[in-house]
Amino acid sequence: MTAFYYIATTLLLLVIWPVLIFSSKARFGVGQKLGFIPSPVRQRLKASYGKPIWFHSVSVGEFNAAFPLIKAFHEKYPSHPVVVSTTTGTGQKLALERVGDIAQVIYFPYDTFFSVKSWLDAINPVLFVIVETEIWPGLISQCKDRGVPVVIVNGRISPRSFKSYARIKPFFQRYVKMISRIGAQTENEADRYRSLTDGLVPIVTMGNLKCDGLQPKPAEEIAQLRNSLEIGACDLVFIAGSTHEGEEAAVLSAYTQLLKQMPERTIRLIIAPRHPQRFDRAAELIKSAGLTVLRHSRAERFKSDFDVYLIDSIGHLANFYGIASVAFVGGTIAPVGGHNVLEPYTYKVPVLAGPRLEKARDFARLLQDRDALFVVKNANEMAQELKRLLSDDNLRQEIGNRGNQLLLDSQGAVKKGLVILEETLSLHNGQLQNAQESSESARGVTA
Repeated sequence: MTAFYYIATTLLLLVIWPVLIFSSKARFGVGQKLGFIPSPVRQRLKASYGKPIWFHSVSVGEFNAAFPLIKAFHEKYPSHPVVVSTTTGTGQKLALERVGDIAQVIYFPYDTFFSVKSWLDAINPVLFVIVETEIWPGLISQCKDRGVPVVIVNGRISPRSFKSYARIKPFFQRYVKMISRIGAQTENEADRYRSLTDGLVPIVTMGNLKCDGLQPKPAEEIAQLRNSLEIGACDLVFIAGSTHEGEEAAVLSAYTQLLKQMPERTIRLIIAPRHPQRFDRAAELIKSAGLTVLRHSRAERFKSDFDVYLIDSIGHLANFYGIASVAFVGGTIAPVGGHNVLEPYTYKVPVLAGPRLEKARDFARLLQDRDALFVVKNANEMAQELKRLLSDDNLRQEIGNRGNQLLLDSQGAVKKGLVILEETLSLHNGQLQNAQESSESARGVTA
């Protein structure tokens, strides 16, 4: 079956090759994805002591989830080599910025026989760690053949994906049963994995790594950010984060309504599109609404009541939530399924979202149970909720506290993730401990 899968993926790659050539987004890392390993990367891998742990995260969201676990692993085993792979260019950039000094960062190979073999030969990992959702039959089967255990951490299966996997359960199960352990985000997701695997794989509920990664910056840094934008102490700030096509237009419409309804207050709008290729598109929409665009990349700051600040860079949104009064989380009006609705509650910021919350369903439901998530279908409903929240400081504080408590209660996944890694390797002849000891010995480290 795996041979037929390899034939299918190779044929698919040939069919979509023109897209890979002409699409700037798809071209990122295409050489590495085909299995061609740059000489500096190969040399660094050869120079490492011990077999690396290979963490794979698709893009920005998955890397943000993986980051606290990678950091915790490095702090506990500082001499153990780590490889981090991403699929997208934005994920690669963020990974290089945050872990480039402690890990070899690469592009994840296409799931063809030779691409996967090339990287497995070069890395020779002691463990392969999948962050969140991806199942790659080719890589998993080659890891199995080499005796390399595979685990999933922060695992999630949306209801929609669950239905798709259920239709191909025999194929799906063949490869999932090769996985050593699965750490699911929630009990609901753990149940979906159990249903698909028929108890063939040990599955635990570990919580969400993204919650552990949501730690507020010091108040001094947040105050400095606010001052750098020239936002007054009494100004209200509305942030629309991780937006997609159609959502900036809704946010801008709601904002212009709000300016008319609350002329006595200064309300600042900050927009952060999810994908870099939409930065210019968002700027055009701001201009078409009769407002002035300020860009983060130019270090611009607020001057008039009709300025809109555009975060046109990746990896900065989380800090900006620290200066927000109310936040809208994108991917929820556009048919995407939602992004991290808990993130603004790092700073006790009430959250608005659209109805498309399939990917964020569990936390969305928990927030709604605490009256800490407000679902809006369109710009008019958004304007109404914004006015209600921005007009009542006490209400915002109460809601912020409720959401923040859920976030605090949901943390602890990093410790459970470390246990999954350590116990998996302990079952495979103590490879983590042995690799650490040999690494320290080679470097002249004494106990």
